[in-house]
Amino acid sequence: MNHRKGGFTLIELLVVIAIIAILAAILFPVFAQAREKARSISCLSNAKQMGTAIMMYAQDYEEAIVPWISCGASQGCGNPTRAERLWPMKLQPYIKNGGGIGPQGLFKCPSYSDSKLMEAADSPDCDGPGALAPYFPPTERYADYGIAWHQASMVGSGTQVDPYWQFPGSFAYPPEYSPVTRTLAEIKRPAETALVTDGITIVGGGYFVITFGCEAAAMHTGGGNHVFLDGHAKWLARNSERYLAQTSNGAWYKRFYCFPLE
Repeated sequence: MNHRKGGFTLIELLVVIAIIAILAAILFPVFAQAREKARSISCLSNAKQMGTAIMMYAQDYEEAIVPWISCGASQGCGNPTRAERLWPMKLQPYIKNGGGIGPQGLFKCPSYSDSKLMEAADSPDCDGPGALAPYFPPTERYADYGIAWHQASMVGSGTQVDPYWQFPGSFAYPPEYSPVTRTLAEIKRPAETALVTDGITIVGGGYFVITFGCEAAAMHTGGGNHVFLDGHAKWLARNSERYLAQTSNGAWYKRFYCFPLE
């Protein structure tokens, strides 16, 4: 009497492989989404701690909003490096976690992507294709978050619209002008006014904060994390933040912090 040898037939192996492939096709996207959700939560935690640091900074500096850059040698402020003048270093004493060349600690987003950032900036209704090419790859990336640069206005600014930004309240200014920071008291609705979001801060050469008024980089499942001027942070779907900027006639109150202050 013949007995069948142990093992699988070719058909049985193919069936098993097919089942594994089907399960993989179903489960891998779920795992990827779960991993990205965890990254988004980690990034949001960073953002919330930045919000707390921004509030602490304001308490120590007579309600001043942390500037995107502080004064330098030309304004009689010693000889700090550009990195030392940027906003992450101003928050570092309140965070004690990050604030140096290269994103680290709270200033490192686990989902940061050059391609996502460039996709947002290069859109036709924003800066246009290739607008960020001179800044990439960013050899001196300082933070994986961008800050609305209007909170550090310059003496004498407000007379000329900067064509690069193409947005109400974006002003050109000579680099030798001294920074003048604004205060929280000047913000009518701080809980609806975003200051920091997913983006990039570059130390040397040109800088690109983020495409405020266009759309923020969608680092997290079609959206991004934002820090508001009351200290809270939240995720916003992509493109919803493009209406976070304010026109001179007072339209929209859910906005990024920018001029004119309404």
